[in-house]
Amino acid sequence: MKHNFTAMKKDYETIPIPQELESRLKQSIAQAKSDLEQEHPSQEIPSKKKNVYSRFRHYALRGIGGAAAAVLVITVLANSSASISHAMEQIPILGAIAQVVTFREYQHKENQMQADIKIPEVEITDKDGNLLEESSKTLNDTIKAYTDEIITAYEADVKAADGEGVEDLSLDYEIVTDNDTLFSLRFEQCITMAGANQSQKIYHIDKSTGKMIRLKDLFQENADYQAVISENIKTQMNFYVNESGKLNIVFDEYQVAPGYMGVVTFEIPTEILKPIVKEGFLLE
Repeated sequence: MKHNFTAMKKDYETIPIPQELESRLKQSIAQAKSDLEQEHPSQEIPSKKKNVYSRFRHYALRGIGGAAAAVLVITVLANSSASISHAMEQIPILGAIAQVVTFREYQHKENQMQADIKIPEVEITDKDGNLLEESSKTLNDTIKAYTDEIITAYEADVKAADGEGVEDLSLDYEIVTDNDTLFSLRFEQCITMAGANQSQKIYHIDKSTGKMIRLKDLFQENADYQAVISENIKTQMNFYVNESGKLNIVFDEYQVAPGYMGVVTFEIPTEILKPIVKEGFLLE
């Protein structure tokens, strides 16, 4: 037990601090040290404050776990000297923080019908760690509505199959963006019946406000972003009409999705094209 605890402690203490944060912390140390030397130009820096430097450098630069390290060292420094507090004011303050805090799982298996659906719960907090209840609830309610719809459709398939059907449904999620500006959570659904059908749903949080955003929110107000994007997409797309008479738009690897997804195909519902398509090409 003692050996395991020691190994865990060593692993914990050697988690590397992010490079950008390390650089900022080093700058803050240097600035704070300079300020203290100006406060005490003809004598050695008080031992109590020197000890703060030593503890700060030991924990911050060896790493005690990313954001937790930042919170600890910033708290220690800011409370140790007025001049250090002034130096710390120069570090940019992060906005809202979004994180998956837990998830529940819907699982079902009956004969050759099975489903595995993972449903995350996200918490959005402000820069002080206070829960943004409305923003968190909005995102979680949206996720619930999306996953409930998938579960309802699957259960309807099970009932209709009456023990004779074949279906394998999976839904998983991953954080695809988590930077100073955006938090994006992507769901990937795969339904295997006669063939495989994959789809994605992605939700985005603007960390400056803690609010959910859509594509239009990335652009300046009144910008004709759709025309610009559409024009570029048109130069990249291929197409074919499948056996069901539906138009499929095809993008090569890397054009509209990460490379691991390979070629990406979008099936376009005929009903939305009916007013403009020539007769005989597509089927409903």
